[in-house]
Amino acid sequence: MATMIVFATSCGDSSTKTDTADSLTVDNNKMPDPAPVTATVVVPEGIKTSFKTKYPTVTNETWSSYQPIDAFEWDWTGWPTIDSSDYMVRFNQDGSEYWAWYNDGEWIGTVSPVTDFAGLPAAVNKTIQSTFPGYTIVSVDKESDKNRTAYEVELEKGGDKAKALIAENGSVLKKKTSIDGEKTKEKMNPKDSL
Repeated sequence: MATMIVFATSCGDSSTKTDTADSLTVDNNKMPDPAPVTATVVVPEGIKTSFKTKYPTVTNETWSSYQPIDAFEWDWTGWPTIDSSDYMVRFNQDGSEYWAWYNDGEWIGTVSPVTDFAGLPAAVNKTIQSTFPGYTIVSVDKESDKNRTAYEVELEKGGDKAKALIAENGSVLKKKTSIDGEKTKEKMNPKDSL
């Protein structure tokens, strides 16, 4: 599954524009590394404690300093800006791979792949069916932060592709499409979904 992630605060007015630079990519294999894993990083004890409290049963825990990576083209809506003073941890839990971010001892958010598309919340499925009729779900990533849980859904119908970030309540936070070669982006105000 491809998760295109760039950390930026994305609050603002709703807008629609034609997007000529971005491309939608689809990779069914797995989520790419959100940041390259660096050599051993010293993680502050407060961050480790916060992580172990939130995720007590993890395996394969690997920490790194956050490093931006140019390959990501998808903004997380409503998340704070993350920089190299923050930490990322990649881990396994319940047979799935997770990524979580921390700063100043505080959990920022977590991303994990969703493989059971039928298990998506009813409101999310309803939005997918009404907004993208005839499309097939290619991949889904669950994004959780302090304020909400949202689902980043990649879809395709023939040669057409779409990606949407849909809040648990079914509100579309943002979407972009590539239909008949025409690319569009829409970003909604994240406060509208809370």
